[in-house]
Formats: sequence, structure tokens, C-alpha cells
Amino acid sequence: MKKSFLTALVLMIGELAQAEPLVIGYERFHSETPSTVGGAILFSELGCANCHGGSKVVIPRSGPSLEDLSSRMNHEWVVKFLQNPEAGRKGSTMPHMTHSLTVMEIDDVVSYLSSLGKGLKFKKARHANAERGSALYHEKGCVACHAPTEDFQGPQGKGFNLKSALAIPLPDLKKKTTLTALEHFLSDPSKYRPDGRMPHIALEKQEVIDLSAHLLDYQSSDPRESRDLILWPKVDRDQVARGKSLVVRMNCTSCHNLPGIEATKLLPIKPASSLKTKSCLSTDPVKGLPHYKLSDKQRASLTLYLKGDQSTTPDHDKGHLTFAAMNCYACHSRDGRGGPSITTDSFFIGDENLGDSGRVPPPLTGIGHKLQHDWLVDVLEGRKDRRVRPYLKTQMPAYPAQAEVLAKWLAKLDAAPGAKPIVLQPNDLEAGRKLLGSEGGVNCITCHNWGEQQSLGIPALDISSLDQRLKPGWFRSYLLDPPAYRPGTLMPSLWPNGHSSLPDVLDGDTERQIAAIWVFIQQGESLPTGFPDNRSGRFELTPKDRPIIQRTFFETTGTKAILVGFPGDIHLAYDGQKSQPSLVWRGRFFDAYGTWFSRFSPFGKPLSDIVYPVDHAGLKAARFRGYQIGPRGNPTFLSQPGDQLIEDSYRVEGGQLIRTVKWNQGSPPATAHPAGLNVETAIGNRSKKYIYSWK
Repeated sequence: MKKSFLTALVLMIGELAQAEPLVIGYERFHSETPSTVGGAILFSELGCANCHGGSKVVIPRSGPSLEDLSSRMNHEWVVKFLQNPEAGRKGSTMPHMTHSLTVMEIDDVVSYLSSLGKGLKFKKARHANAERGSALYHEKGCVACHAPTEDFQGPQGKGFNLKSALAIPLPDLKKKTTLTALEHFLSDPSKYRPDGRMPHIALEKQEVIDLSAHLLDYQSSDPRESRDLILWPKVDRDQVARGKSLVVRMNCTSCHNLPGIEATKLLPIKPASSLKTKSCLSTDPVKGLPHYKLSDKQRASLTLYLKGDQSTTPDHDKGHLTFAAMNCYACHSRDGRGGPSITTDSFFIGDENLGDSGRVPPPLTGIGHKLQHDWLVDVLEGRKDRRVRPYLKTQMPAYPAQAEVLAKWLAKLDAAPGAKPIVLQPNDLEAGRKLLGSEGGVNCITCHNWGEQQSLGIPALDISSLDQRLKPGWFRSYLLDPPAYRPGTLMPSLWPNGHSSLPDVLDGDTERQIAAIWVFIQQGESLPTGFPDNRSGRFELTPKDRPIIQRTFFETTGTKAILVGFPGDIHLAYDGQKSQPSLVWRGRFFDAYGTWFSRFSPFGKPLSDIVYPVDHAGLKAARFRGYQIGPRGNPTFLSQPGDQLIEDSYRVEGGQLIRTVKWNQGSPPATAHPAGLNVETAIGNRSKKYIYSWK
């Protein structure tokens, strides 16, 4: 009688505490209105497909490994989790499996679980630093999925101000595990979470220890003082046998890989069964079936999915379902969907001089068409030498068990049979060297590293091995229109509307020029032209036949300055942060020594005292959208205040600086001018021309 009452009490308390399961891909994109797509995500991520088949997610959801639980988790925590998964971790997707079991039967199940594995022995580390672990947790990308810790003083204040409905709650780790056991798990999460929902972030051994100390709030510097796991109760064979029988009866092997137990055959669902009262979707537990405390919208979404036609799903939809299920959207965008949320965006940090490209992981739009198969596999497996963006603090996690499958699937998903190929002409190799360089080329080396040779300006990723990484068809389409792939990129449109800005190289043939660059990347043996002779001691840039464009740190302009030196001793500094010109000067242009050779990035200044500052205080802020270079090398800066698109072009003619501002809609944008210059204005159709001359 006592046992029956206790069992009822435990179950009643569990039901009162339980809330709906948290599936991030559903919550972020499909929780507002019940939908078939939302139901498809839930069907996969709640494990429904493991019993019934029919998942539309490419990487199936599975339960964690249950081996060596007695070496990794506290006995009491495991018991309470089985009694009520929600009590173990808020929003758990584990269904309530033991709602019909007695306390003694649950104890038998735990006894069986304690028999799995050979047991683990941990060697405690000698040093831990929880503060350093906090920095790792908030910088490496953990907060893309999990909430920042409450006492963290980050870019937006304390962590508890940043909690989001999309953050996956952590269990009470102090009650669940120990410092050494958590360190063991974080060293290789894929060993225990093979489905990749908990990815593997490659960390050094000391980093793993420090991260574990942070998560457990272990403030001592000596892990040898940390508590050990309380020994699990001894069990006998009969208990283990009874527990195993219960595990078989509950069909736990549909989600978990259990040695010696075969999973039962899949049980296809008829659409009408989703509406029955006695099913997995029932609001009340049904004996012998898993029970989910679903919200009304979750239940409605699953019902819509089960009632619909599940036989065919377009690859595009499978793509979204898989990216949403694996929460790739937490860091990456794809086709304009996803990317860091409002609450996590500020935790993505890196080199701000490169704009969002320097701190936010790249889009996954067309990734299967973009990357070579072997390279993509290596990236997904977590090879360190495949990290091409060392300036990003957020680290790409590894999915070693899924790498090959994902790479093949992405190639199929993003196949672009209509993409125009690059037609290689080996005789154009030297033209490629020139085009990559800064002497009559398109100035790639101004921003990009070339192997061991650092760029002339802000160090963007290395382009010397692009042929190993990128598919040539994608490379061609990207060069023709960089903003189409990543809006707001600092990468300029060097062939705007498909037209070359260098008519003297390969007769201005855009296709040959792009192919020549690819040929040199693939076959060139030395450096592109324009890297300075470090022995000469003179690094002054002097525009002669064409304008020179140089990114740098610049006084009065800031860390996102774009300098334009025009032939004729008239020059401009443009502020990429505020999307406005900052300074005009006459005379000598710029000494690039500090930009090219000092990695401390000192602020430069004009090589002249004849300067004319632009006061753009009070002007409406605009988003910088990059710049284009015209046929004669003149720049057009692109910006977007709200829905309005603005083109701001500059050239020098007859000793005058000529500026043309165009906009696509609305009223003329407010414009600031260099102080002390004469300004003549000519008004056109959604355009204004300003002619600056000297008094």
C-alpha cells in the first residue's frame, strides 16, 4: 500500500512539473502556427520516427549512449530523470517512458543500466580555471545553443538578461555529474551523442578542464580536490534481468543502442491514428506508450504532418528540416533564414575590421555547390588545418559520425548543373598574377593573405589554396556578385553587372580574367604582383594611372576606413562604419608601412596638411553594403538606410572631385560635404551630382 501511494505521488508531482518538450528548430520557425513542416521537425526530434519510420531529416535523431552511466552520472539523478525527464532537464525531448511503472520497477531498470559498459576510471587534472572556462563558453559558440551564465558580464550586461526561449537549458550538472566525468564527456561528445545534436567543439585538454570547471562552478584551482561520484548501489542478476525485460518491453532500443537487444520492427502509422485518444499524442498517459506533454500547437502540428502526404518531400524542404533539426541555423544563415538571434548576436566576436564577415560564421547558402567534397568532409570531421577563418572566435563544431553522409547530401541538395564553368587558359597565368595583385590588378592581396605572406591591409582569409577548397563554378558566380551570397560583405563587386573594370587586361574579357585568377591560384608558383620590397624602406602609395583603394585604420575615420587615392593629388577617406565620406585632402596620398607590416594596426593619416573634414554628425545611420569599382578604377560605395538603396560614386576630373549620389526610392538622402570647398549641385532623376572645387 505504501509503495503504491509513493509511486502515485512521484508520478503526480512529475506531471505537475512537466512542460512541453523544447525543439529549437520548431520553436524558432514553426511554433506560431501549426504546420506540416513544424510537425515534420517534431516527428524527427521527439523520436517518433525511431519507432514508426518516415523521418524527413537526413541525420536521424537518436538517444545518447547509456554505457558506463554508473561511472558518469549520479544514481539519484538518473532515477529522477526516468521518473520525469522534465525534472532532469527543462524542455527534455525524452518522452516519459516509466509512467506506468512502480518504484521497484524503475529501480530494476536503473539496475540494468548500471550493468552496461566496463566502467571508467578518470585521472584528475592538476589545474582548473573556471574564469577562463567562462570565456571559452561565451566565445567558442556554446551560447549559440545554450544561455549565457547568469553572472556573466558580457557585451550586453549580465547573462540572465539574455535568456531566450531558444536557449537549450542545461541540467543541474552538480546533481548530475562530476568535474572529471564532465571533462571526459566534453572531450568527445560524439562518443555519447552520436546523432550530432550535441556537436563536438575541438578543444585543448586544458580548455576542456576549464570549461568543465565553469559549467560546474568549480572555483578551486585544483581538480584533485573535486568530489568523486557516489558509488551506485550493488545489484544482483535478478534485478538486472528484470530491468532488461522492462527495457525490451518499452522498446528503448528504438532510440538507444543497447548491447544484446534487437530493436523491434518499425510500426508505420496510419494518418487517422494520429487523432485517436489512446496514442502517443494523447493528453493523458496511455499504458505501454511513451507520453509527451505536448503543447496544443505541437500536437496540432504533428497531427497535420501525420494526416498529410508523407511519401514525397522536396529536397529543398528536407534541407530546411535538417538544418533546423540540427540547429545549424543558430550560427549560420541559409537562403536568408536563420543566423544568430537578437540575444546571441553580440556573442559572435572576431575581427570587426572585416565587418560581420569577421565575426559571424559564413552562410550555408549553396554550401554543397561551394565546397569541394573532400574539403567539406574534412571540415565536418573537425580537421584543424581546415579552419580558414582564424579571426572568428566562434568555432565550427565537428560531426565526425555524419561527415561523409552530410557532404554527399549537401552536394546533391545544392547541385547547380546550370552553373557556368570556368574555361581555363594556361597561357593567361601571368595575367592572373597581375589581376590578383595591386599593380594594375583588382587588389585581392590588399585584404587577403597569400599563404605565409600577409595581406597588405586587413588580413582576410588565405586565397592561395582556394582551388583545394572551392568549386570553380561557385568561385566564378561569387566574384561576379559577392553581396548576393553575403549581403553587407566588404568584398567589393569587382565586375559590376558582369563588366570588367580593367579593360587593358585580357581585353577586358570578364570570363577570361576570372579564369586567369583561378589558373594562377591553381598553378602559380610565386607571389601576385604588388607585395612591397621590405628592404626599400619606402611604402608611400602614389596614384598614377588609376585610383588606389586601401583599407586601413585612419585618423578621424576609424577602424573601417577605405582610402581612395586619385591621380591628380586629390584623395578621399570613406567611413565604412557610418557609410559616409570622412575626409578629403590634396597632395601626397598615404604611407602604407604601418598598415602592411604592423600587426598592431596603427591609425594612419594623410601625407598632407591640406585636409577638408566632413562633418556627418546627425545624419541617419545606414548599413554599409560594400563598394564597386568602375571601368576606370573609380569607386561606388553602397549603403542602405532602411529600405532605401544609395550609390555614392567618386571620380576626379579637371582638378575637381566629382561625387554622384543615386537612390532607388523615396526622398533624396541627406548629404554632408567637405568643409571649406565650393560645392556645385546638379539634380537628375533620383540622383544628385556634387562638384567640389577649391577656392
